[in-house]
Amino acid sequence: MSNSTPPTATGLVDVVTGRPVRRHPDTGVRYVRKAGWPHFWGRTLDALVVMVVAGVLMGAVHAANQDFALGTLGSAMSASTGVYVAVMAAVWFVVVVAYGMVWGSVGSLGDVVAGMRSVRISDGRRSGAWRGGGRAFWWSFAPFYLLVAIAAAFEGSGDDTFDSRYTAVDLRSGLARGHDPVPDVTAPRPAAPTRPA
Repeated sequence: MSNSTPPTATGLVDVVTGRPVRRHPDTGVRYVRKAGWPHFWGRTLDALVVMVVAGVLMGAVHAANQDFALGTLGSAMSASTGVYVAVMAAVWFVVVVAYGMVWGSVGSLGDVVAGMRSVRISDGRRSGAWRGGGRAFWWSFAPFYLLVAIAAAFEGSGDDTFDSRYTAVDLRSGLARGHDPVPDVTAPRPAAPTRPA
């Protein structure tokens, strides 16, 4: 998406992970991005949670419809395949957005298991419930999301793939545990000024 804020490089690396230390431009706080594959598996767990919860709720709606417990909605669902599909799609989107609201405000199960937190690159804050729900809406387009997430994992990126304004911060890095980063010996050094002859 647009309006992304590029992270500021620091020339430092994390002592535990060896990954580059970056700085949130607005606040100056340093962080380490989560590596690509742990980020991918954390988001995969999130997708599984959403699918299981949505599947259970869809099954409950289907069972209630079979038992004629939904009244006029049940009658409409029984009479029209389109209404039935629309109700099931609504259940799916409600679960996805609700999970995204939790993810944006306090974090998701995938965040906890992978040891990461999704934050704004500009200032290190979470997205908040409403924006988290909106961002999770894109999860509904699972095949595309899966391709983008796998590409990000191969790239080694911890970006939260649909919105370049966010990244996943590694909560298990040395920096997050209070260890000071060290200078990156592989970073290119600025050329020394030459003296005029």
